[in-house]
Amino acid sequence: MSKMFDEIKNGFLQFANRYAKAVQSGAEVAGEHVVDSLEELDRAADIPAGKLFEAVKAGALHAVEQMVISGEEFVAQMKKNQNE
Repeated sequence: MSKMFDEIKNGFLQFANRYAKAVQSGAEVAGEHVVDSLEELDRAADIPAGKLFEAVKAGALHAVEQMVISGEEFVAQMKKNQNE
């Protein structure tokens, strides 16, 4: 029973770590989009709301993609562990 709880705990910690990395990576992507928008304009106040929304959307989509990849890896690892 203790082994099962340890596996659940480790799985949760791995998920939390992957989630944090995905969010950070998504924020970096959004930041890159904002910087690109700033380079096209004279002042930060000139950035249209649509470009900011697109930057945030791109970052969120990137984070979701990272979580899907992590989920697939997690499922593959669980299957591997069951077969051992």
